[in-house]
Amino acid sequence: MLSPSGTEDHQLASALVPLILCAHILLYLASSHFSLSLSTEKFLVKSPSQSIVAELGGNIILPCSLYPAMNAENMELRWFRTQISDVVFVYQNQQEQKEEQMPQYAGRTSMVKDLLTSGEAAVLIDKVQVSDDGLYTCLFKKGGYHSTATLELKVSGMGSVPEVKIQGPEEDGVQVVCMSSGWFPKPLVQWRDLSGKKFLVFSEVHAQDTEGLFQVEASLVVRDMTSGNVTCSIHNPVSGQEKAKAIFIPAWRKAQLYADWRKEQFQAWSVTLDPCSAHPELAFSQENRTLTWKYISKNSDYKKCSVLGLQGISSGRYYWEIEVNNGMEGTWTVGVCREDVARGDFFIECPERGFWAVGQHLTEVYVCTSPEKKLALRQIPWRVGVFLDYDGEDLSFYNMIDGSYIFSFSNVSSSGTLFPYFMFESYRVRTEMSLTICTMARELESLLRGLGPGFPGPQVAEDPRMRRSGTILALRPADR
Repeated sequence: MLSPSGTEDHQLASALVPLILCAHILLYLASSHFSLSLSTEKFLVKSPSQSIVAELGGNIILPCSLYPAMNAENMELRWFRTQISDVVFVYQNQQEQKEEQMPQYAGRTSMVKDLLTSGEAAVLIDKVQVSDDGLYTCLFKKGGYHSTATLELKVSGMGSVPEVKIQGPEEDGVQVVCMSSGWFPKPLVQWRDLSGKKFLVFSEVHAQDTEGLFQVEASLVVRDMTSGNVTCSIHNPVSGQEKAKAIFIPAWRKAQLYADWRKEQFQAWSVTLDPCSAHPELAFSQENRTLTWKYISKNSDYKKCSVLGLQGISSGRYYWEIEVNNGMEGTWTVGVCREDVARGDFFIECPERGFWAVGQHLTEVYVCTSPEKKLALRQIPWRVGVFLDYDGEDLSFYNMIDGSYIFSFSNVSSSGTLFPYFMFESYRVRTEMSLTICTMARELESLLRGLGPGFPGPQVAEDPRMRRSGTILALRPADR
């Protein structure tokens, strides 16, 4: 016989049975419905496991697909970058949706719709940019279920053919420089000799422009003068393609006297000073090939007294030499400039204003840039060679006493005629300074050929003591 308390427990248990049974039924129904939903809605999204390579400026298709294959016309498709809000392309309600798209993809993306019925989504990106490089996520959504896959796009841009030139003597060898631009991603540089052996030690500098493309400048010092040709190769690490350029390294004797070797590549330019372009405090002599500034008074104001060559250069490769007397007592500048530059008592000499020049102030040699760049040279040059490669947009300066390199400007403007440029500064100068345009051997040969049969092949004897004045000591006819 049950006690009153036992009776109450039995009654409670009997009352709970229907509730527990109902809960089980609900759970079963819910689980059955959920399983049915998954069996019809669940899918996977697949994308290529390997990176896709796109050529800069070209078109590329980013593919992804459903597994198992099914019709995706009524699904939502979304391509995005790092975050779901970084929208590249959206397909919803059977059409493209542009409201969420990032500005950099506007007008550059479209979908290959013919593949949607088979569960494939292919998005086309036009005019590939550097900023397109990186990871992309593809999202398919149907109802409350979605799945994603990620792929990587690698952008590849081939730059310009390298420009390789000999910069000049450096340490115990010759410095060679290789320059190129327009690469993506950051390129790899390799130097090789004629036999294909790699140079392992060289310097390398990279920079990116506003479009994200890389510029590279690599410098190599060649110490083995038996190397002959050296080749600079620039390699794209994504595409595996490269561009290369070789240059011939002259023999050691010529490399030490590099300025003399370079004369073989340039034509002597006969410079005559133009008094009509000169500051009034400058004087001329020796058929306008010598320029003089004279000290007037200790109260002289600061002035830049400049003059141009009479003839300008608009093509070709030319060089001329100048000698400066008492140059360490004041300030002087030589180089080239455009004809229309501003030249008053005071002006700034820099490439941005149409001047490409180097100068000397007392014992310091500097490059005319803004701000000025000081140079550490082994010897103060009092005889300077100016080498202008107009078509190559290069201007180089050399110390013609020892053949050593001073400085080079690249990207010298070729938009107009360039004129030889010379300048003295008058501030705090207490002595007379002069500058002479030197007469080169090639000019003399041309001149003497016209003197008749007594001078069929002139031999010029030059006294080293007279070099500072540019005076030829003796001329004698060749043996008949």
